Amino acid sequence: MPIKTTIFGKIVVLIVSLLIPILILYSYFYKVSVDVVKSQVVSNNWNRLSFFMSQMETTIDQLTKYSVIVSRLPSMRDFLESGETGTPYERFRKRARIEEQLILQNATSVWVSQLTVFMPDLKDMISTDYSITYEEIHDLLRRESQRWTHMEAKGVSEDSDYFSRYTHTRLNDKELLVEVRFTDDNIRNMLSDFKRTGGTSPFFYHPELGTILSRDSDAAVIGQLVSELNRMALDAGGSKTIAIDRGRYSVIYLQSKSLGWYLVDYEPIEDILGPITKSRNLFYVSVALLLVMSVLAALLLYWQVQMPIKQLIRGVQGLRHGNYAVRLSTKFHNEFEYLFLRFNQMAEQIQELIETIYEEKIRVREATLKQLQSQINPHFLYNCLFFIKNMASMGNREAVIAMALNLGEFYRYNTRAGSDIVMVEDEMRLVTNYLTIQNLRLERFHFEIDIPDGMRRLPIPRLSVQPLVENAVIHGIERSDRFGIICVTGYSDGRVHRIVVQDNGPGMSAEELERLQRRLSLPMDDEMGCGLWNVHQRLLHRYRGDSGLRLSLGESGGFTVVMQWETDLGGERHVSSAGG
Repeated sequence: MPIKTTIFGKIVVLIVSLLIPILILYSYFYKVSVDVVKSQVVSNNWNRLSFFMSQMETTIDQLTKYSVIVSRLPSMRDFLESGETGTPYERFRKRARIEEQLILQNATSVWVSQLTVFMPDLKDMISTDYSITYEEIHDLLRRESQRWTHMEAKGVSEDSDYFSRYTHTRLNDKELLVEVRFTDDNIRNMLSDFKRTGGTSPFFYHPELGTILSRDSDAAVIGQLVSELNRMALDAGGSKTIAIDRGRYSVIYLQSKSLGWYLVDYEPIEDILGPITKSRNLFYVSVALLLVMSVLAALLLYWQVQMPIKQLIRGVQGLRHGNYAVRLSTKFHNEFEYLFLRFNQMAEQIQELIETIYEEKIRVREATLKQLQSQINPHFLYNCLFFIKNMASMGNREAVIAMALNLGEFYRYNTRAGSDIVMVEDEMRLVTNYLTIQNLRLERFHFEIDIPDGMRRLPIPRLSVQPLVENAVIHGIERSDRFGIICVTGYSDGRVHRIVVQDNGPGMSAEELERLQRRLSLPMDDEMGCGLWNVHQRLLHRYRGDSGLRLSLGESGGFTVVMQWETDLGGERHVSSAGG
């Protein structure tokens, strides 16, 4: 078939070829857009985080300076100079003065903090927090001086945990420890304010000490993020993408120079890329719909155009190979319906013309056969009549009676009018009459007829076996010097039926046999007898399959003709004979 690739396939390839560059280009633009948005979001969050950290560092720096300011208070120096020499009233008055100054100092900070002054030489302390005891100096001395340390409040909830830093100095030869504290609530409040202004939910994180969260943070998400951060080596600042159960998050972190903790902010990437992702999904859905619609259009085009064209091609090829009964179904309600109707009309007219011409040829062949038979029959009749005369002169009454009876039956069968289809037993009766007549004339051959009972009621064309037997007598027995044998045998499997005619005449060579078999399927010429050709053509066009004549050489060197025809199982087999 010349059309190897269907229209449907070509359209699909064209659509895919057009969509692939579009998809590649859009994927590139999408990636660029995602990178730009992520970079912008990270940059904005980083700026906000840096501003937050600078505010917190400023506040912590202010608290850090409190220890220096407190150690230089004149009232502190006066209190240390008085030592234990002053009266209790004077000491109380000076202590109250220091406490008042410490409270005023705390009031200058935006954070709630506590200032405590330990005086080991006097075994005394002054603090803005009355819950602090002098015994805590032992815990204080175990820590590193001038460094902020996160402490857990003993016997109190986590909300009371605090950061602490102390400074060790000497004033008037007296040892002086100044501690500054602020609780985690200050950071929590600052984180909550930051969340209200920016929408994100930052938190404080330390790889060893844990986290400080705002009061409305998502502890589950932060817990998973912290688990991932613990596996990473963090610099002083940066950004990372972390995937957890709830999705992928963009994480920005910045380390506090004063506290050593990390300020961490996170945001779901889905929230960042939501509009772009939605646009991408809409684009992909549009492309998918376009592809589906294109495929449907291609299928419609294939069904409405390609299928009719292919059917037309098959019809034309059928006509080319001689199948003039081919017809096209007109289920396409378009321009092809008109083409199919005209094609069917053309095929029908061609078939009718071919059948008419063939029938005319058959009639011509039958007329030729009858003409030849009319020429042969008188000669055959003359020979039979001379045989009767001679036998009568010799007084052979039985031979005269046998010849007369068989000759009468033979001519009655040949000359009666009726259907062209007879039963096998009728044709075998004609063959028996003919062979008996020839055997009476020649007296040098023997014939045998073995037809199963199941085949005797089968319908066959009239005068289809007798020409085969006549061919065996004329071209086999009469041309041989030895005693002749003619066997007529029948075979049937219910669908394929065969009648075999064999003789032991001189036969022919394999090349002559092959040439004769081939000429049976060609138009009859003047050099070929019409008996075998006529029988073969009638079988070939009346029955289906491998019906016709098959020629071969006999085992004894003679000639074998196999007459074969096929019928349907269970089909009609009985045909009543016409005539008298």
